[in-house]
Amino acid sequence: MLFQRFIDPDNFERAWDKVATNRGCAGVDGETIAAFGWRKRTALPNLRQAVATGRYRPMPLRQFWIPKKADGNITGWRALRVPTVRDRIVQQALLQVLYPVMEAEFDPASYAYRPGRSHRMAVEKVNYWRSRGYDWVLDADIVKYFDRIQHERLLEEVQERINRPWLLHLIEGWITAGSLTPQGILLPQRGVPQGAVISPLLANVYLDDFDAELRARHWKLVRYADDFVVLGRSRQQVEQGRDRVAQLLQEMALQLHPEKTRITSFDQGFRFLGHVFAGELVLPLSPVPKAEPVPPGAKASSDLQLVYADTPDSPTAMQQALVAALKQSEQPIPPPLFVVLGYKVRPQTPVEITSQEIEWRNGMSSLYVVEQGTYLQKEQGRFILKAPKDDALEVPIQEVERILVFGNVQLSTAVIASCLGRHIPVIFLSQLGEYKGHLWSAEITDLVAEAQQFDRQTDEPFRCRTARAIVYGKLWNSKLLLMRQNRKRALPSVNKAITRLDDALTTLSNAERLLSLEQLRGYEGNGASHYFQTFPDLITHPDFPWQGRIFHPPTDPVNSLLSFGYTLLFNNVFSLLLAEGLNPYLGNLHRAERQKAYLAFDLMEEFRSPVVDSLVLRLINQKIVRPTDFTWPKENQGVYLTNPARRVFLKHFEQRMTATLTHPDVKEPVSYRRVIHLQVQRYKRAVLGQVPYEAFQRPR
Repeated sequence: MLFQRFIDPDNFERAWDKVATNRGCAGVDGETIAAFGWRKRTALPNLRQAVATGRYRPMPLRQFWIPKKADGNITGWRALRVPTVRDRIVQQALLQVLYPVMEAEFDPASYAYRPGRSHRMAVEKVNYWRSRGYDWVLDADIVKYFDRIQHERLLEEVQERINRPWLLHLIEGWITAGSLTPQGILLPQRGVPQGAVISPLLANVYLDDFDAELRARHWKLVRYADDFVVLGRSRQQVEQGRDRVAQLLQEMALQLHPEKTRITSFDQGFRFLGHVFAGELVLPLSPVPKAEPVPPGAKASSDLQLVYADTPDSPTAMQQALVAALKQSEQPIPPPLFVVLGYKVRPQTPVEITSQEIEWRNGMSSLYVVEQGTYLQKEQGRFILKAPKDDALEVPIQEVERILVFGNVQLSTAVIASCLGRHIPVIFLSQLGEYKGHLWSAEITDLVAEAQQFDRQTDEPFRCRTARAIVYGKLWNSKLLLMRQNRKRALPSVNKAITRLDDALTTLSNAERLLSLEQLRGYEGNGASHYFQTFPDLITHPDFPWQGRIFHPPTDPVNSLLSFGYTLLFNNVFSLLLAEGLNPYLGNLHRAERQKAYLAFDLMEEFRSPVVDSLVLRLINQKIVRPTDFTWPKENQGVYLTNPARRVFLKHFEQRMTATLTHPDVKEPVSYRRVIHLQVQRYKRAVLGQVPYEAFQRPR
């Protein structure tokens, strides 16, 4: 059955592969090929289901103006209309099942947009008929063919070949969806959009009877879309053919182009499909360029982005009347009336980019509770995790240092009491990792240390010395990561960044006077800028472009990985500060108007490069994470890991945190988590006035 073949999952997979291979730009919804690919795992089945259940509705087309060139000069412009990625996928899926049915019925005189046929074959066929004595030629062209195709006749032609109501409904939706212009949505009364995947097939359907009629009259026709030649043995025969061609086209509401149509012969010569025919010679003028969805030089008619309207309010009678009148007069429908058509304009709010990442507030712990609906309870010295679908997991309580709870997870009263009694911090987050709050016992707080922290807030030399150590540690570890990444590649951009970081480190080491906090923040910001400028060269996976560090929210997969990793790192530091009885809100380097955990942000700076950045580069370059592991941007334009991919990241992050290395405060190698704890203890000693704070510097 045709419909079942159409909505088959494998058919939609092949359609997606074809659309992705052809690339092309985003449609009116702003969704790119890459963006759909990030969420393809769920988006493609959802799209197929919408088509199968009749809930699918096409979007209007995004209109571009394409320059027409002659001898290198722009001589005019033509409209190209591009569907959304999701509409292109559905059209391609339909095309794949229609071609085998339609192809058998198409006339052999047609060569454009057909599998196994090409413009070169059409040229060879013209030369073949010349060799058979057909020396006279009607070199013809149809005036604005794609724009003048009559919808009613086109649908009748399709119905004559395949009488399926669902098929006609889909095609009618695509050819009447309209185009987005600067003034609004223009709903067409005729024509099929050049740029739509389905249009070439429909163009051949519309002219198929024309092809058959000429063949029945024994004229030799070679047609490539709306460009065709009719060949005869005499001028008189071709003149008769011209009259019949004009009559047939007129019956289809089409017209021969008066300036581009002429009667000629091979002796006089003519041009067809980029070739010159002169006597027995056939000479190519220039290679026929590969069609590009949106070639260079194209101009978009409108930069508005549309989404489906989801409003309980029904359009008023006046609104409906206005839309009907505008459509009848072929005038654009303005944005205030888009809701009548079922669309609305996506709000274009700028993404705020700040110099500090203290807006990204998420959490982390040794025990991850991620699966939604999990119930965590306590039984005889064990935590029992009961997930809705998986087997129960038992964890000895004495092995748990902290708990990270994502989203819809329940904790029993016994679990809460046990965490309070054993001083186990519990960090609560949303399902996407947004920090919500934490649970810990008041006994954890060290009143002496906290009182000293408050005193240090007015001790400017202490704050400057501590901030200098933190910035130095961050730049050192950033430089070391670049050196390791560049060990085999020797990239000039990376070497340049290493030199800049070295210069900053030298200045920080040799400064004769105490640098101010503002100066130190400047060194930190400049160092981070030079550091992140190397990422386009360090990221070897072509599907993970780097546009620079964007913090809140992350708007692409690389920034999403970095932000989620920094989130987990932040909450490790946060929970360890609580475990040492320190107030995580009394920092030195990071300060802003709103109260935040500035100390946690301070002490995580030294670990960004060795823990998170190195992990993210490995996950991307080794293809452990893929573009399809990310959601399409949310309302705030944020891009996030999908649930399954988040579990993969957590697994590798935990492996990174448990990797061992040396630390000068202990004899044996310890994990990164233990190193963070040692740095927290160093800071506590510094606050209490025992020793100055020394940042963590990763060994070479």
